[in-house]
Amino acid sequence: MTKLYVLSGPDMGQSFDVGSEPVYVGRSPHNTIRISDEAVSRRHLKIIRRGHRFFVKDLESENGTFISGREISADVETEVPEGVPIVIGMSVICLGERCLENVRPILDSMELSTRISEESGVFQQHKSMTTQKIMELVYRVSDLMNERLSTDEILDKILEYIFDFLKNIDRGVFLLIDEKTGEISKVASKLRDTTEDASAYCQDVVERVIREGRGVLVPDVETEEEDDLVDTVRLSKIESVMCVPVMSGSQIKGAIYVDSLKEPYGFRREDLSLFTDLGRRAALAVENALLQQTFDGGPGGQTEHLK
Repeated sequence: MTKLYVLSGPDMGQSFDVGSEPVYVGRSPHNTIRISDEAVSRRHLKIIRRGHRFFVKDLESENGTFISGREISADVETEVPEGVPIVIGMSVICLGERCLENVRPILDSMELSTRISEESGVFQQHKSMTTQKIMELVYRVSDLMNERLSTDEILDKILEYIFDFLKNIDRGVFLLIDEKTGEISKVASKLRDTTEDASAYCQDVVERVIREGRGVLVPDVETEEEDDLVDTVRLSKIESVMCVPVMSGSQIKGAIYVDSLKEPYGFRREDLSLFTDLGRRAALAVENALLQQTFDGGPGGQTEHLK
């Protein structure tokens, strides 16, 4: 018999049998499976099994149902393969044994099992939507692997996704480095306010991340302990900054940089693990684009600045 696993949220670790009869999931004790998550509706969704296939129907829930990071239409049956995450409220559920192999590593890498909490700097105004937004961001970046896009398009799309996700940042920069020389070979940037200077990002932060292969985060420049890097950030008139390496295995491909120029706490320390994970996913998407470009006989090599 197939099981439904609860992989994050208040009921994390529980599992339930799903047989041939329809299964109702929600916060009310009258459901087949009760999820004690305040962001889950009393009667949230219905799971239907037809042979070896499963279908999910959102029952007009308040916060919606998300499959692979995308919200499904209410009252429409949507097929969901085993091993694919379903997000309801602040909880992630999944059907089948493959959940433990496919989804658990994603949640662990983002520390969702312990850090989807009120401390996160992400979407403070919609805390109940944090899980959905995180999964949506992860899957949007991962899906770039399956699209036939140029490197420039991938960099621009990832920056677009980040700006949708972090509402309090003013500037984002995606840099790639040349594997042979170690020099920056491509720079893509995005600004919240187009009057700002995209090229004025703190290069010392980027250089440290590329040199050390680990993320740098300064949530509030005024409260950080004094050191050379914090002094440089302060002199650059940046209130908060986060930068993570773009890595494939142990090889550094570049860096993703975001900062806030007007207000501190554009993000919190809990966001660093999420963006470190995104950096690795972004590296795979970039590698795929470069490989495709090689097959297509496209150009390469020159440093480019994209805005």
